[in-house]
Amino acid sequence: MTERPSEWPFDLWLKTAVRGFGLSPAEFWAMSVRDWLTLLVRNGEQGLARTDLSTLMNTYPDENQKRDIHD
Repeated sequence: MTERPSEWPFDLWLKTAVRGFGLSPAEFWAMSVRDWLTLLVRNGEQGLARTDLSTLMNTYPDENQKRDIHD
């Protein structure tokens, strides 16, 4: 029996949601397709590097205390 290709790869998406993002199947199925595609698409922007985060935390410390992220 040959599988018929589907227009939407829901099985692959479900595996990615559970294994890759740690979502439960119920959480995946509750999402809109638009929200799911937003999770999948990388916009090319990188997050903060550890040194940049440390600088930011030292510049704007919580409770007016300077601290390093390694504390």
